[in-house]
Amino acid sequence: MSSRASGGALAACLITAAIVGFAGGGYFGSQSGGDSPSASESPAPDDTTPVGETPGDGETPGETETPAGDGALTLSAAQTEVSPGGQIDFTGAIDPPEEGVQLRLERSVDGGDWETFPLNNQPVTGADGTFSTYASTSQSGTNAFRLVREDDDSVVSNEVQVAVG
Repeated sequence: MSSRASGGALAACLITAAIVGFAGGGYFGSQSGGDSPSASESPAPDDTTPVGETPGDGETPGETETPAGDGALTLSAAQTEVSPGGQIDFTGAIDPPEEGVQLRLERSVDGGDWETFPLNNQPVTGADGTFSTYASTSQSGTNAFRLVREDDDSVVSNEVQVAVG
């Protein structure tokens, strides 16, 4: 047998292997079954995401915000500073207005854990979606308050801070 024949046979085998490899890879690569998208199948970036950021940047896992108009709660306090035992007047609303929504006032002192603030009557929204309540505390320091919807813990109001001391 000549060396030319074996060189040609080797070249033919390499070409055949390359074709079979590419064709097989293409076939098996297209059979992902939807388990996880490949780089070419990833969703298009959201136009509202700033350049250089990925969707979800700056969000704490498990923390959600309810957009305005979708059951959003707002809270405000008439006082930003009180003496120990002083009264803090709270008002707010739910948007869109909904009557009879049970709310829970929670407090965090100096950045501590959120705890239900003991009120005799937790706030309930009126026909126009508004509510008002008051609280007094002797706990010195920065008292942060928020409201949580009783029937949906994912609906949380903004925080208001009151200095007690």
